[in-house]
Amino acid sequence: MDKKIIKELIDNNASPAYVFDIDILKAECEKVKDYLNSADATLCYAMKANPFVTKEMDDFIEKFEVCSPGEYEICNRMEINPEKIVVSGVNKTYESMERIFALSDCKCTFTAESKRHYEIISEIAKNTGKKVTMFLRLTSGNQFGMDKEELEEVLDAALKNELITIKGIHYFSGTQKKLKKIDKEITELDEYFKYLDEKFKTGPLELEYGSGLSVFYFENDKQPDWEEQIKEFANILNAHKGAFKHVTVEMGRFLAAHCGFYITKVVDKKTNKGENYAIVDGGIHQVNYFGQMLGMKIPFMEQYSEDFNVKQVGAKGENKWNIFGSLCTTNDVIVRELPLEDVEIGDYFVFKNVGAYSVTEGIALFLSRELPAVCTYSKNKGLTTLRKITQINALNS
Repeated sequence: MDKKIIKELIDNNASPAYVFDIDILKAECEKVKDYLNSADATLCYAMKANPFVTKEMDDFIEKFEVCSPGEYEICNRMEINPEKIVVSGVNKTYESMERIFALSDCKCTFTAESKRHYEIISEIAKNTGKKVTMFLRLTSGNQFGMDKEELEEVLDAALKNELITIKGIHYFSGTQKKLKKIDKEITELDEYFKYLDEKFKTGPLELEYGSGLSVFYFENDKQPDWEEQIKEFANILNAHKGAFKHVTVEMGRFLAAHCGFYITKVVDKKTNKGENYAIVDGGIHQVNYFGQMLGMKIPFMEQYSEDFNVKQVGAKGENKWNIFGSLCTTNDVIVRELPLEDVEIGDYFVFKNVGAYSVTEGIALFLSRELPAVCTYSKNKGLTTLRKITQINALNS
């Protein structure tokens, strides 16, 4: 991201702050969609990865997955078409599903993670007289979804319920997956869909599949190229074309990660027993990478002086710095032994690839530190502030 934009963001919002580049986000989404179109698949954004970009994505994403009542409320405020929303997630209560029924006029699609979910949604459908479209979630061996025995019990009941239409199966087994594992999963799902058709006469079912493709965050990561992954993934889907009525690919991290930048300011520096420490006004409660390992890996990042001249990150020599945040814990380390040209109070560090999860996944309430500003940027709209720096101490008292 251009340093002029970073400077404008700091001038308008101070530090720490996030900025999400919508141009990067759109370009990568469109590239993913091109590959998926070649496999007759469509794209669903898992908004838990970054709810702040949901409205911006509405113009170029076919579906949104929401995993909580709160996420649905966000979509409702943003006027996302309910027909584009898949209501997923555990802990579906009668009250929360009843409200979503009312807000959406039952136009969204629901997933059932358990027999209880099916019963709750069926009861609301009966009480309202509304027909419901539903996916049944198949577990991958964790707390999510149902095992095959329970899923088939629910499927059998649903096929006899005139208010329930079973659209297909929802399956997700985790993030940062290798393509070999994905190929194995799609092959197994292909066989299972054939079995369900033979046993229950379902006809072709749709697959809602969380790919979990990998994003690499650190300089020495040895992961497959981003575009090569989506290309090979499309090839896997093509190899099983005809096995599913339709495939919707659910992605969060893979779409959003690269659009995000986190800016934090050096507020103190010191040398303790020969170790250099830079203290920044953010910390691990705000910048959180998958596989961070207490700062032992070096993320993609930049350093600027207070007047926004570029400084060299990764300089050769023994001038190494430990970057720590503002929390009162020795665990608040972002990077250890980072080679830097020099560090001065007032410098800024810009951490890249924080478009997914960092903005919501950190331990935000610890120490009652303020929440960072959140902004978006695009060439057409410029810099837009979605949230100013926000004090949260009232939430802890």
